[in-house]
Amino acid sequence: MMKTLRRVFVLALTLFVAYVSHMGGAAQMRTVRLPPLPVKDANFPARLAPVVEAEHAFAQYSIDHGMKDAFLNFAAPDGVIFRRGPVNAIETWTRRNPAPTGLLTWWPVYADVSRAGDMGWTTGPWEFRDKPTDEKPSANGHFFTVWRKQPDGEWKFVLDLGINHKAPDAPETLLQYPLSLRKNTRAAVADSEAARKSLLDAERMLSDDSSSKGMREALLAHADETLRLYRESSFPVVGREAISKMFKAQTEFITWKPLKADVAASGELGYAYGTYELRAKPSDEKPSEQGSYARVWKRQGAVWRVVMDVTNPVRPSQGQ
Repeated sequence: MMKTLRRVFVLALTLFVAYVSHMGGAAQMRTVRLPPLPVKDANFPARLAPVVEAEHAFAQYSIDHGMKDAFLNFAAPDGVIFRRGPVNAIETWTRRNPAPTGLLTWWPVYADVSRAGDMGWTTGPWEFRDKPTDEKPSANGHFFTVWRKQPDGEWKFVLDLGINHKAPDAPETLLQYPLSLRKNTRAAVADSEAARKSLLDAERMLSDDSSSKGMREALLAHADETLRLYRESSFPVVGREAISKMFKAQTEFITWKPLKADVAASGELGYAYGTYELRAKPSDEKPSEQGSYARVWKRQGAVWRVVMDVTNPVRPSQGQ
């Protein structure tokens, strides 16, 4: 009888220790919570809500199911990500085996949407942890996503690009957007193809000016006052004035080669992406840097202005 009681006691103690250990481990697990979206606020623009909600759902899906499933579920059929250049997101992630096991989290802090409510873009900080249980991220940066409303009404991303930089001193969580979105402006139907061609003309003009007069002069001549500039290993620079000061001593000459451009049905918001080559002098035979870029343009009257500009440099191929 005593031996039986002893066995029961030992078993109960073992189960208790296992339970405590399990709960202790569970207590150490990080609870990932994304910053809440202000879409319920009285003044929040109704047509912007689906864009930021799509970004939020994309980020939450990555937390719950992993990066691979998230990108496969939220990419448009023609959606692109960037490796050495733009590649189809679905095809690239489908081939990625095994799927990455780290934890990638992100959230939007700035967003905009077309008057037609069919195209929008978002940006904000991202964090990567090698293990979901890690307290601190091993890498940080900012993402940039362009969203398109699909024929079935769902929002999918058509472009996803970002930069790496060191960890910020303080978290950035407040979602901002152009105050003009609060105006209930009626969307006019535009000639989308004509608008796309005029955006490409603006792209080529920027490239011509940038390769002959220098990047600083060219970009500032085409920049909106709210321009956001993203460069690898640096924090985002926001505002034309701040960007002007940053470029003050730089005399880079960049040739931009657009590969694709698209515009909203309302014709006032569009994006372009492609490749670029940077030279210290226009006469240099070989570029000192090359990579991919993406840009968002917003039309003011008949003039296109750059509101977002991001580059993603790549290492030269062997033998180049």
